[in-house]
Amino acid sequence: MNRKPPVRVAVAAAGATTCLAGSADATWAAVSEGADGLGPLSLFPAGPTGRSATVGEVAGLDGLGGGPRLAALATAAVTEALAKAAEAGLSGAELADAWVTLGVSLGDIFEQDGPEVELDHFWAEVAGPLGLTGPVTVLSSACSSGTDAVAYGADLVASGVAPVVLAVGVDSLEPGKYAGHSGLKTMSPDRCRPYDAACDGTTLSEAACALVLTPWDRLTAAPFAVLRGWASSTDIDSLTSPDMSGEGASHMLRTALALAGAGPRDVACLNGHGSGTPVNDEMEAAVYGAVFPDRDVPVSATKGALGHSLGATGAVEAMLTAHALRARLAPPTAGLRTPHERWSGAPVAGATPLPLPAGRTLGVSVTYGFGGANSCVVLEAGAAV
Repeated sequence: MNRKPPVRVAVAAAGATTCLAGSADATWAAVSEGADGLGPLSLFPAGPTGRSATVGEVAGLDGLGGGPRLAALATAAVTEALAKAAEAGLSGAELADAWVTLGVSLGDIFEQDGPEVELDHFWAEVAGPLGLTGPVTVLSSACSSGTDAVAYGADLVASGVAPVVLAVGVDSLEPGKYAGHSGLKTMSPDRCRPYDAACDGTTLSEAACALVLTPWDRLTAAPFAVLRGWASSTDIDSLTSPDMSGEGASHMLRTALALAGAGPRDVACLNGHGSGTPVNDEMEAAVYGAVFPDRDVPVSATKGALGHSLGATGAVEAMLTAHALRARLAPPTAGLRTPHERWSGAPVAGATPLPLPAGRTLGVSVTYGFGGANSCVVLEAGAAV
């Protein structure tokens, strides 16, 4: 029986703004050197019930909140991505007409007035000045929103529905979200320490990342990366906790690898969700052991450097995974001092990066959201650095 060839959707270009840097390349450079962008909360008062005074704020947005802050974050990332996509061979008309898949978790809904709230009300402030006229689809799946925006965009391209897709993940720091996570006690009083024996919560942050997707053979230059597979699932185990067995997440990962025409031994690195919460760490370790029983795939997590930017994090981490493949190293996991015993025997990148295994070309980026939302993308490097 003839096998269908693996899907190849080009990531023509990427743009980002994070608490570490104002571009995708600069963010990767800082992450790969072990830096972190976490610092004191200054945007609003923590209040008497605030669980953590440490966050990841994006610089240069003084005085902006709500929709204007979301628009500024998204504009910075999209502007960079569009410029790089033009260099890769896409025309201005193609980019202006691009379909938009917008991943955002909660945005500024707690700061909106009136009976109706809209997650994408700020997009007009982004699209208008940049001349973007394509249809917009909003995806909100908690912490998996950014990954789902990339995956749905890949679906649109692979199916022939859209010749060009602008996949965007964005979220901002807002008082309502901060108060909610304080009440749920998901934040660390200190800082996010992914996979650490002493992990006790995440660190909230903000960011935006934009990826331009198109059929790989439409470009005149080598793409930044290639999307080979993607998948999502929902456990619906509880409102906040994942299914601790990891069965749904494991199935999701295997499905994405199958779409790529690949298996576990083709994977060179795993960018884990690494939120720094004990329940996430336990679930991720179970999934890793189930999908990669040889325990030979290097693992790293970038939330120790960038914090948890909620709806943006999946797009940011997909971009960083592509960079890791291009550089052939798993970046350091900032904040990790002593790996938890559940990761014993696995190559987890700590304070220093790890080289990727020779002969393996794929990188996997996973995100896990409230309500049991599991999502991942499988990438391959595009142009050499």
